[in-house]
Amino acid sequence: MLRKFIKNISIYGILPVVGKFLNFLLVPIYAKAFTPEQYGIIDLFDALVFFLLIVASLEIPTAMGRYFYDENTFDHRKKIVSTSLIITLFCAVAVVLLAMLFKRPLLEKFLAGTEHSGLLYVAMIWLFTLTVNTFLSFIPRYDNRPKVYVLVGVISIAVKLVFSILFVVVWKKGLPGVLYGYICGNVASILMYSYVSRHYFKPVFSCKYAWKMLMYALPLLLGSILVEIWKPGLRHLVTLYYPVAVVGLYAFAIRLTSVNMIVHGAFKIAWKPLLFEKKNDFIKGDSMKRISGLVALASILMGCMVACFAKEATLIIGSEDYLDSVHLTGLLAISGIIQMMCELRGFGPYIDDRTFIVTIANICAIVAASALLIVVKNGLGVYGIGYACILYELVCYVILVSYTRLRYHIVLHSLWEIALVVILCGCVYLSVTMAQLRFRTAAAILACLYGIYIFFRHYYRVNIRLRDVEE
Repeated sequence: MLRKFIKNISIYGILPVVGKFLNFLLVPIYAKAFTPEQYGIIDLFDALVFFLLIVASLEIPTAMGRYFYDENTFDHRKKIVSTSLIITLFCAVAVVLLAMLFKRPLLEKFLAGTEHSGLLYVAMIWLFTLTVNTFLSFIPRYDNRPKVYVLVGVISIAVKLVFSILFVVVWKKGLPGVLYGYICGNVASILMYSYVSRHYFKPVFSCKYAWKMLMYALPLLLGSILVEIWKPGLRHLVTLYYPVAVVGLYAFAIRLTSVNMIVHGAFKIAWKPLLFEKKNDFIKGDSMKRISGLVALASILMGCMVACFAKEATLIIGSEDYLDSVHLTGLLAISGIIQMMCELRGFGPYIDDRTFIVTIANICAIVAASALLIVVKNGLGVYGIGYACILYELVCYVILVSYTRLRYHIVLHSLWEIALVVILCGCVYLSVTMAQLRFRTAAAILACLYGIYIFFRHYYRVNIRLRDVEE
């Protein structure tokens, strides 16, 4: 199972890397084609569409995966996929119609005025295609076809890139041209996913499975909405208690730590299908301990590198004006690591059909993190933002991982993680205090050496023994 997980995550890891690179190519093009105000309008529409995507998708793709492997018969899986697709199409249409019904409040309160009503219509077409594309993209993942998923994803991103350039630069379509490019990428992806997964589609709807999936998804949906609300909510709190420039420093630090999100992105894509398919194996034996330990090793080492060289990366990517963001970079790296490990180790509610626990965890996390930021805003300064982010993820981790540990009585942690976490904390301390480069380099080398030792001591030899046993 460990080898299968590593194989899948290495394949799925291609898409985040290629995707981020191709999307980055659009940044200088848009920067030259649009004024900062126009760029900001596109960002507002992006934020609206991706928020509505959460509501439109209704967490049905996750619910589909939960019941996809309950039976091995092909008819069962066709019934699950077809029922899920019908629910998704219905929800997507409903959300688009509701957005059109409340068009004026959306334009006046969130989208910079009614003069952009035409752009809203285009955005709703994008929302519908994005919802359908997101649903279809889960089918190859649950069908154990990672290469197909990655190939279609890369092609669709390339199509989006090409048509965005054509609409904006060549055909001079302005702001709608950006959304036209997004729609073209989604349509291409829908056509390809529909073709490769055509054997799962048939005109059938199961009320039984529809009810089960809705009961599974609705509590989870509330938690997902709360997560999305927390992101702009944190920025709002920052603007209340800190100068506006701090928001820019926070945003820059987030982008700097996104290097670790490449690992996180590949993990998220590979993890849920494997979890639902092999859930019975994860709740017994030491498969979960070995997989979670390997992910912890990779993510903590990446976090050490980001923290140790945050100052140099800031000067290369940004300028001296952004140096104060280094005080946040290491803390945000810790926050991202905790989030990743929570998704891996806090799987209990997902396979136990108690997704309301995820929502409870997010509510507790938002209350605790907001309270901390309000209390420490004067005493800790900009560090308070980083500590609030860590507390948010830590509360979720404690609740979800504790439930999983108590419910299934499995070991989730290894003793060697303690030393690695201590090294990570040392790297973050050196980063936020902007210690001399030689000290930070020494800490990075120490982390790498210990990580190599852990890998060969606990994973490489174990993998060889398991392979020999299988042979």
